Amino acid sequence: MKLENKVVLITGASRGIGRAIAFAAAREGARVLVNYRVNEQKAREVVEQIGAAQAYAVQADVSREDGVRTLVAETILHFGKIDVLVNNAGSIIRPGDWKTDLMVWHKTIDTNLTSAWLMIRETAPYMLKRGKGAIVNIGSVYGVLGAAGVLAYTSAKGGLLTLTKSFAKEFAPAVRVNAVLPSNVVTDMAAGAGSQLLEQFRRETALQRIAMPEEIAKPVLFLASDEASYITGEALAVDGGYSLR
Repeated sequence: MKLENKVVLITGASRGIGRAIAFAAAREGARVLVNYRVNEQKAREVVEQIGAAQAYAVQADVSREDGVRTLVAETILHFGKIDVLVNNAGSIIRPGDWKTDLMVWHKTIDTNLTSAWLMIRETAPYMLKRGKGAIVNIGSVYGVLGAAGVLAYTSAKGGLLTLTKSFAKEFAPAVRVNAVLPSNVVTDMAAGAGSQLLEQFRRETALQRIAMPEEIAKPVLFLASDEASYITGEALAVDGGYSLR
């Protein structure tokens, strides 16, 4: 199994892509820390389905420094170590066009970019002390391509890309840092775009469909595992060919 005896901390793991990563990591032998911000019931469901011996849920707002410190401390207390960090927490706040207000801008940046920086800063000492570890950031192809109507979100995801490369240089050779860049995925967050826009995304995707969360989880697990032992600083587009258009 790819992640046998490893502890995987996943932010925003109560739903969508994070939820799929949690289940996939558990199937590969990992013990999983399921972080959530508000949806305790959904997080508890993930833990129950995986099994309490293998999964544990912790509430924390990872855009806040105190929340991050609590989350990492709880993970160490419960599991004793952190082998893999998956920075998945994120959101699109609409409307997010050029007229968005400063509060929405700051909240979007904090949720999608600052949270990853805080999580890496807090978990890295544990990995560096042991001389090994893997970090996978969930970015977006829109952080490369840009997109109208969600300027703060695409700016945050663009920042996450350079954050990934910078941390990969900082932490080499002990800790590998990579990113996965989805395009459009069947999640609650994507549904906020509306059915008409989702249909447009489908038509513009080479594979002519929207991804399922499980299809994003698989490359995340690859980058987190020893199978990717010679890969760091990479941003893997998992977009069905959307960026080819």
